Amino acid sequence: MNKPEETVRNFYDTYGWVKKAGGSGEDVLFRRFSPAYYPYHERVNERTLALFDGLDGSLLMAGGGDLPETHVAIARRFSQTTCLDISTLAVEIARQKLDGSGEFIVGSLLEIPKPDNSFDAAYCAHVIYHIDKDEQERAVRELIRVTIPGGRVAVIYANPDSLPRRLAVAKERLPGARRFKRQQPAANAEAGQPPPLYFFVHPLAWWTQFNDSCKVDIKPWDVMGKPAEEALLVTDRIASVAYRLCAWIERRYPERAVRWWEYPLITLTKKVRGVRAG
Repeated sequence: MNKPEETVRNFYDTYGWVKKAGGSGEDVLFRRFSPAYYPYHERVNERTLALFDGLDGSLLMAGGGDLPETHVAIARRFSQTTCLDISTLAVEIARQKLDGSGEFIVGSLLEIPKPDNSFDAAYCAHVIYHIDKDEQERAVRELIRVTIPGGRVAVIYANPDSLPRRLAVAKERLPGARRFKRQQPAANAEAGQPPPLYFFVHPLAWWTQFNDSCKVDIKPWDVMGKPAEEALLVTDRIASVAYRLCAWIERRYPERAVRWWEYPLITLTKKVRGVRAG
């Protein structure tokens, strides 16, 4: 196990998936948004589930973490689900949420312990950017390897050049900017001080290298994360208007939303040998 993997495992086993009165560390750091966010996020969940329309058979839940509701809904669509995560605690949580129905493996995406062409689909959300920057390609290649020809790998990644991130960074440089920030419930103290968590994001063009074995499709998934919302959408009214506008942009100008949004959805459809995929 390399150093970034050790850091990620330690973060989630000792903090990220540990439940306290104020919620898990992951909840406190990344999942608490304004009330206006959640109607918008329903659309996010709908397009996530739509990725797996018409698919069944076997699913690899790659780095499923504490298996949020959408993950569970996806797993229920398949007759066989394998949950693979580097966090021991995450695998135990997944086992409980799926009532022990499936296969549960503590392991690395860099060496998935399965033969070639084992799964009809793979889902990997918010995981690849926690892998060493020089090993991320290897992890994606492993997901492709264990997926059948014609099968689908869905990855939620991040965009280092997103508009909300750039605006949030620019705002932080302004004098007195910290005074104009959304106030969050004081649950951070309850969750404790987080340990370090590795994070590195390649530009979206990085994904074109997988055209050699897959049809690569990139669509907008979610406009911004919690830090950007706290910096930019400082009141509920601003947040409500902003999320309605973002939903409209996604529908009307999806190509721009891909370039602007913080989280893209990458779909890799594995090519069938001898047949060009799209």
